[in-house]
This record gives sequence, C-alpha cells and structure tokens, in this order.
Amino acid sequence: MRYKAVLFDLDGTLLDTLSDLAGALNAARQMNGLPAQDIEQIRSYIGNGRRKLIERSLSADPGEYDEELAVKLQTDDSQYYNSHCMINTKPYDGIVDLIRRLKSDGIRICCVTNKADETAKTLIGHFFPDMFDIVAGSVPEVPVKPDPAVVERCLIKLGLQESECVFIGDSEVDIQTAANAGMDCISVCWGYKTREFLESEGAMRICTRPLDLRRYIYD
Repeated sequence: MRYKAVLFDLDGTLLDTLSDLAGALNAARQMNGLPAQDIEQIRSYIGNGRRKLIERSLSADPGEYDEELAVKLQTDDSQYYNSHCMINTKPYDGIVDLIRRLKSDGIRICCVTNKADETAKTLIGHFFPDMFDIVAGSVPEVPVKPDPAVVERCLIKLGLQESECVFIGDSEVDIQTAANAGMDCISVCWGYKTREFLESEGAMRICTRPLDLRRYIYD
C-alpha cells in the first residue's frame, strides 16, 4: 500500500458546499445592505478561509470598504452559515464509498480544512460518521492553509512522516499546502476548480471521479 494516511480537503473535495456557502454570504450581504452575488462569482472566492471569502466578496463591489463592514459581514455570514450549513450540502458521488474502502484497508483518514473547526466537525460527523481519525478545521491560534502548520499537527497525532501521507484537494491552496508540508498531492476536478486551472497551478496528478483516487493511493 502506497500511503498510510490520506488527508482530505473538505469544501469541493469531500462535500459540495457551494450552494450553502453562497446562500450564507448573500444573506449576510443583504443584512448589510449589499446586493447578492452570483453563485459562480462566489465559487471563485472559496479556498482560503472565511475571512478571505469576505474580503474577495467586498473587493468585487464598487468603491472601498472599511474594516468595520468586513468584520460585521464575516460575523453575520458565520452565524447564518452555522445554522444553514446542511440545507443543500451533500457528499460527492462515490466519496463515501471511497472513504469506507480506505478505512476498511487500515488507512488513516483526516480532514484538513480552512472551514471553522466546529463547523467542519459537525459536517464530517453528519455525513461521514465514525470514518475520520482527525478533523482539523480553522482555529484562531493556527495559520490556515496553505501554511503547513495544521498538516504538521495532524502528522504528529498520527505518528507518521510526510512521505507516508498524501494530501487530496480541489484547489491551488491544497497544491500549495502539500508542497509546503513536503507531501504528495492528488488534485480533484469535480470541485470548485477546473482541470485546466489545476494544471496551470502545477497539479501533477488529477482525478475526475472519487473512485479513480484508489489507483493513486494504492499503486
């Protein structure tokens, strides 16, 4: 077996969360007198955590925005999303079966995401009950991806070396995270970025279906 542990990104890799993320952002924007944004526009904001999502959303509006508005929008977005995070969210086809297969073969399974830690644990617990060894979301004291800090913490808990693990994600942030952690990376193009974009960001191995991941993980 090639790897002893697989570290998965969450949004766009394990779960299709786009509709609920966009719904929360637009609800927060409406609360603050801002017009709604297109879901495909919001897709491009995802990847570096909620703060970056808010900054990118506001930067697309005409004129300048102040820090007070950014903080308020982030708070409203977080509160709305936390209570509406499972309206349309669902696992990608085939991903649950893949996780079960990996788990049954003794591979350690982790989720490393820039989503808030509590929300990440709620989503993983709901959609993948008792399947993940570690769920590591964003917490105030740890830098978010692509900083490798959260990955390094997972490796310590697992008692494994970088060479024994692989990082799987759908974005350039995940490619950079794996590189910064000195770890192999597999990119997936069923999420929020296209194959062409991932190739332009240096992706070396790209999968189009969850079950295709098996040959990269096992061979």
